[in-house]
Amino acid sequence: MLEQNIVTLSAAMTFHEAVDNTVLKALAKLVAAVRQEPGCLEYSAHVHAEDPRRVLFYERWQNQAALDVHSAAEPLTTFRETMGPRIMGPSELNAWKRVN
Repeated sequence: MLEQNIVTLSAAMTFHEAVDNTVLKALAKLVAAVRQEPGCLEYSAHVHAEDPRRVLFYERWQNQAALDVHSAAEPLTTFRETMGPRIMGPSELNAWKRVN
Protein backbone atom coordinates (compact mmCIF):
# COMPACT_ATOMS: atom_id res chain seq x y z
CA MET A 1 0.00 0.00 0.00
CA LEU A 2 1.42 3.36 -0.98
CA GLU A 3 1.38 5.89 1.85
CA GLN A 4 0.87 8.67 -0.70
CA ASN A 5 -2.60 7.30 -1.50
CA ILE A 6 -3.72 7.20 2.13
CA VAL A 7 -6.28 9.85 3.03
CA THR A 8 -6.19 11.19 6.58
CA LEU A 9 -9.19 13.19 7.68
CA SER A 10 -10.30 14.96 10.83
CA ALA A 11 -13.98 15.75 11.22
CA ALA A 12 -15.19 17.87 14.12
CA MET A 13 -18.78 18.46 15.17
CA THR A 14 -20.41 20.33 17.99
CA PHE A 15 -23.56 19.15 19.71
CA HIS A 16 -26.11 21.54 21.20
CA GLU A 17 -25.55 19.94 24.61
CA ALA A 18 -22.82 17.90 26.27
CA VAL A 19 -22.39 14.41 24.86
CA ASP A 20 -24.55 12.05 26.90
CA ASN A 21 -24.93 8.25 27.04
CA THR A 22 -27.24 8.23 24.01
CA VAL A 23 -24.64 9.99 21.90
CA LEU A 24 -21.81 7.84 23.31
CA LYS A 25 -23.71 4.67 22.36
CA ALA A 26 -24.39 6.03 18.87
CA LEU A 27 -20.71 6.93 18.48
CA ALA A 28 -19.60 3.47 19.64
CA LYS A 29 -21.97 1.81 17.18
CA LEU A 30 -20.78 4.06 14.35
CA VAL A 31 -17.09 3.51 15.08
CA ALA A 32 -17.49 -0.28 15.27
CA ALA A 33 -19.37 -0.39 11.96
CA VAL A 34 -17.05 1.98 10.10
CA ARG A 35 -13.96 0.05 11.16
CA GLN A 36 -15.39 -2.90 9.19
CA GLU A 37 -15.77 -0.88 5.97
CA PRO A 38 -13.42 -1.75 3.10
CA GLY A 39 -10.42 0.56 2.99
CA CYS A 40 -10.75 1.81 6.57
CA LEU A 41 -7.31 1.86 8.19
CA GLU A 42 -8.24 3.81 11.32
CA TYR A 43 -11.40 5.41 12.65
CA SER A 44 -11.87 6.81 16.13
CA ALA A 45 -14.06 9.33 17.95
CA HIS A 46 -12.89 11.67 20.71
CA VAL A 47 -14.80 13.98 23.03
CA HIS A 48 -13.05 17.30 23.60
CA ALA A 49 -11.25 17.44 26.96
CA GLU A 50 -12.60 20.89 27.86
CA ASP A 51 -15.82 21.21 25.84
CA PRO A 52 -17.97 18.07 26.18
CA ARG A 53 -20.21 19.23 23.32
CA ARG A 54 -17.42 18.74 20.77
CA VAL A 55 -16.51 15.46 19.07
CA LEU A 56 -13.57 14.83 16.78
CA PHE A 57 -13.29 11.90 14.38
CA TYR A 58 -9.81 10.85 13.28
CA GLU A 59 -9.87 8.78 10.11
CA ARG A 60 -7.36 7.10 7.81
CA TRP A 61 -8.50 5.56 4.54
CA GLN A 62 -6.64 3.44 2.01
CA ASN A 63 -7.52 5.92 -0.74
CA GLN A 64 -10.04 8.56 -1.76
CA ALA A 65 -12.35 5.95 -3.30
CA ALA A 66 -12.72 4.19 0.07
CA LEU A 67 -13.49 7.52 1.78
CA ASP A 68 -16.07 8.33 -0.91
CA VAL A 69 -17.83 4.99 -0.30
CA HIS A 70 -17.77 5.60 3.47
CA SER A 71 -19.33 9.04 3.06
CA ALA A 72 -22.46 7.48 1.55
CA ALA A 73 -22.46 4.22 3.55
CA GLU A 74 -25.32 3.20 5.85
CA PRO A 75 -23.54 3.55 9.21
CA LEU A 76 -22.67 7.20 8.62
CA THR A 77 -25.98 8.12 7.00
CA THR A 78 -27.89 6.52 9.88
CA PHE A 79 -25.76 8.38 12.43
CA ARG A 80 -26.40 11.67 10.62
CA GLU A 81 -30.14 11.01 10.50
CA THR A 82 -30.49 10.07 14.15
CA MET A 83 -28.01 12.56 15.64
CA GLY A 84 -28.53 15.39 13.14
CA PRO A 85 -31.03 17.37 15.22
CA ARG A 86 -28.58 17.32 18.14
CA ILE A 87 -25.67 18.71 16.09
CA MET A 88 -24.99 22.40 15.58
CA GLY A 89 -24.34 23.23 11.93
CA PRO A 90 -22.15 21.33 9.50
CA SER A 91 -19.09 19.34 10.51
CA GLU A 92 -15.66 20.83 10.04
CA LEU A 93 -13.70 18.53 7.71
CA ASN A 94 -9.94 18.72 7.20
CA ALA A 95 -7.79 16.50 4.99
CA TRP A 96 -4.16 15.90 6.00
CA LYS A 97 -1.04 14.71 4.20
CA ARG A 98 1.66 12.81 6.07
CA VAL A 99 5.08 14.47 6.00
CA ASN A 100 7.25 11.69 7.40
